[in-house]
Amino acid sequence: MKLRLYIPVFSITLLLSAALLFSVQPLFSKMVLPLLGGTPQVWNTAMLFFQLLLLAGYAYAHGTTKLLGVRTQAILHLALLAVFAFVLPIAIPDGWHPPAGEDPTFWQLSLMAVTVGGPFFILSGSAPMLQRWFSNTDHPDAGNPYFLYGASNLGSIAALLAYPVVIEPLMNLSEQSHSWTIGYIALGALTAIAAAFVWTNAKDSKANEQKAAKDDKSAEVITWGRRGQWLMLAFIPSSLMLGVTTYVTTDIASVPLLWIIPLALYVSTFIIVFARTPIISNERAQMILAYLLIALLVQMIMFSSREILLIPFHMVLFFFAALACHSELSAAKPHARHLTEFYLVMSIGGALGGVFNALIAPNLFIIPLEYAIALGGAACLRFATTKQDKPNLFYVSCAVLAVIATFVAFNVPGQMVRTFMAFIVLAGLALTLDKRWLFGLAVAACLLIYPPGHIWGKFIFTDLVHQDRNFFGVVKVFDTTENQRILLHGTTNHGTQSLEDEHKMVPLSYYHHNGSIADTFRAMDERNGTQKVAVLGLGIGVTACLGDADRHDFDFYEIDPEIVEIAENEDYFTFLSDCGSPYKIILGDARLTVADQPDALYDYMLVDVYSSDNIPVHLITREAIELYLQKLKPDGILAFNISNSYLDIEPVLAEASKALGIDGYSRVSEEGTIEGTEIKYYAAHSFAFARNDAQKAFLERNGWTPAMHRDGVKLWTDQYSNIISVIGNKTGSKRMVDILRAKEANEKNEETE
Repeated sequence: MKLRLYIPVFSITLLLSAALLFSVQPLFSKMVLPLLGGTPQVWNTAMLFFQLLLLAGYAYAHGTTKLLGVRTQAILHLALLAVFAFVLPIAIPDGWHPPAGEDPTFWQLSLMAVTVGGPFFILSGSAPMLQRWFSNTDHPDAGNPYFLYGASNLGSIAALLAYPVVIEPLMNLSEQSHSWTIGYIALGALTAIAAAFVWTNAKDSKANEQKAAKDDKSAEVITWGRRGQWLMLAFIPSSLMLGVTTYVTTDIASVPLLWIIPLALYVSTFIIVFARTPIISNERAQMILAYLLIALLVQMIMFSSREILLIPFHMVLFFFAALACHSELSAAKPHARHLTEFYLVMSIGGALGGVFNALIAPNLFIIPLEYAIALGGAACLRFATTKQDKPNLFYVSCAVLAVIATFVAFNVPGQMVRTFMAFIVLAGLALTLDKRWLFGLAVAACLLIYPPGHIWGKFIFTDLVHQDRNFFGVVKVFDTTENQRILLHGTTNHGTQSLEDEHKMVPLSYYHHNGSIADTFRAMDERNGTQKVAVLGLGIGVTACLGDADRHDFDFYEIDPEIVEIAENEDYFTFLSDCGSPYKIILGDARLTVADQPDALYDYMLVDVYSSDNIPVHLITREAIELYLQKLKPDGILAFNISNSYLDIEPVLAEASKALGIDGYSRVSEEGTIEGTEIKYYAAHSFAFARNDAQKAFLERNGWTPAMHRDGVKLWTDQYSNIISVIGNKTGSKRMVDILRAKEANEKNEETE
């Protein structure tokens, strides 16, 4: 009877352990994100921490396996589970604030070590340890415990998929933390049952294990070359996971949903390759990866502007790249006797991937090349441990014909050279498909020339003036062929200045004088006297030119010291130096530093904080808005720049205005050109809280209308937010359609008259 219980008990224990392990990652990362400005690097650093702790847990499992018998190991493990229960529930301790103006990577790692380090460490060791316990029972399948790794990965997948779909929408952070604590206690009980099975049914003692290994003449020898293969086959997918996560979160939002998708795909590849019968063979995974890499290069050469529609393609590419590497890793796995060593080396490779992406790459590469390098590595590691068959010429021919058809369809003037280049690359890669190293190196070289996520073709520029990278992302300053200078953060315009003397001080991009942001500044023109203004988010300082120099005193709040250096450098931009508005810059997370200011200090506050093209969630919650209102005078104006390509922010702020009992108004202003010139400016989407009748009247006179709500969008707080509910900027699109329809109707009326 007990034999029948072995697999259910061990499987459920491993499943719950993995579920706790992988649910704590987005939980704690979401807790710490508000302290660090919402940058995607927060997740990379968190993943580095978790990978290092996973390595420590596997080292603990391997070391105690070598030094202790199964029964002694079980006692130690249960004791540590009990000890680390005393640090629960998970919460950020009071008094922890990141250092202003410095790289917060090591601060974040220290915080995570103090709060979740112990529980995560002991959970990390559970998977290899429980498999080792099972291998020492008298169960018929004890000689091949790798199938239990599938149960562990199933728990990981379940937790990852449940977090954005079930856990995050239904529970706030405090409820999530307490539920996690209950799960941890349940895991302790299940582990105790598994330990009882080991205690009463384990094969005798560590001495017997060593004797069996010594007597087994057929025991395999693990060479350093083989360990090196395990290491690299684990390193590449780990680096790829972080690289593709940075790619997709740079312009959308650094939120659990977009962290979890790559991580879930990563874990699912383990489930596939360690199954008794994989649903996708190694050979097929390797060939699909090759075709996808060829397609990526053709796309990068021919259609290099970055679009959100490419994100699903990159997810598929990442999945098959990770699957190809992990298939080779599974093919090279050793006998169960070396199980803990195999997992240890595998975890070292994973941790090195995190170190490379979170610590080395941001300091080594000015542009994010780590994703391209990892893809090139995956191409080089195809069939690293198994034999390669000849490629199927039918599929290769179909791929070539499909791309040629694409060339014909898009062969418009100005694209001939790129079409020719893409065809040469396609043909060359197809011819080297069965030559692993030649194909891999060719792919790697092409990816370094055309790295995914780079901005070839998005902006036509003549001169790159400045480029740098830090914890908060990549910044570029360049001049365009239209005689303008642009600041890019990630791939998004964060400020434009004309290089023509006549128009040098004219606000452009979202801040033009006809725009909705300028409206909110004009609302202050009806007042007298000097006014104190707070702008959350510096950019190039263009908002300093929207105020009257005689009346407006600006406080700019900025988290990134690199942006401050660029905005104040007159060789780059001159809005701050030439507009005449007195100002000071306060460095640090905007919400934390605003909280340090006296109440009722400001006449006007503009929230204009973006990380690339996304607004950090913690700056638009109810608690954040209450803080802003507290720092404003009773008749002060609170406005938001919510111009955004992918997320619908207006309904979020509409729910906050409803909860606070303050009317919310919004307006989308049209794009256009400066009168008498061809200098363009952007459409702008803004939101304002109207706190009195005078503000309402002003906004309505200038075309602002009551804020729109959206079904399914609830009030966001520091404890609750749901990014799924606001994907797709439907409200902004609807307002723009209404503008175009009204404009068309006016033109028809004028023609009729």
